Amino acid sequence: MMPRARLIRTTQHPYHIVCRSNNREWFYIPVSNFWEILIEVLAREPVSSRLRVHGLVLMSNHFHLLASSIDGNLDEPMRYLLREVCREVNREASRINHVFGGPYKWSLITNTSYYLHCLKYIYRNPVNAQICERVEDYPFSTLTAHTAPEKVPFSLCHWKWAGDWLKWGDFQSVLKWLNTPYPHGLNDYLKAALRHRKFEIPKNRNTRRVPSYFREELDAAFNWCSVPTKSKAVPFGVSGDGGGRSGI
Repeated sequence: MMPRARLIRTTQHPYHIVCRSNNREWFYIPVSNFWEILIEVLAREPVSSRLRVHGLVLMSNHFHLLASSIDGNLDEPMRYLLREVCREVNREASRINHVFGGPYKWSLITNTSYYLHCLKYIYRNPVNAQICERVEDYPFSTLTAHTAPEKVPFSLCHWKWAGDWLKWGDFQSVLKWLNTPYPHGLNDYLKAALRHRKFEIPKNRNTRRVPSYFREELDAAFNWCSVPTKSKAVPFGVSGDGGGRSGI
């Protein structure tokens, strides 16, 4: 068995984090109950004082979290999060089994274009699983907090280089972008990118370039030219630095 990759500690860039259930079986309490436990623990001081949450989606046997570390020690709040969620879920289910099937997996997001595609990948998970038809219809997602912040007991945070990305363009246009599936095969590029310690969309084997679609659809959805200078997207392969906290 290969050793687990050493955590890249940073306060400058967000992480895509995925946690899967034991044996990848469905969580043994209703997803709605699991969601309430998950967001309640995320709102607790040992987590909220050390993590900035940018996005979260809970599925039937795993969850996706996009978050930044405030002090560079991602492992400590994540250890608390998984331990306490496990404890609360087992208490409700009257069981003593493992809830999660091992350590969480992470991938560092180093520029704004990747950040936006990662958010889209996360929010489209329920649609791709054919659970719902539109991203905004899925109840176990922090996307709902953009229109109903009272549904989530913590403030979503904006990454410094992305700002309030939902306000870069018309809200309905952004939703249209989120609801537009990637062309055949391109979603696999994102899956491959998330397997690496640093998220990086693979180059096409024939052209040896990142497929232009990933940049072109951002241009169309957000109209980079109208975005304030401090919030403009960093081109592919160029790193941003830092995270800013603000409520929705």
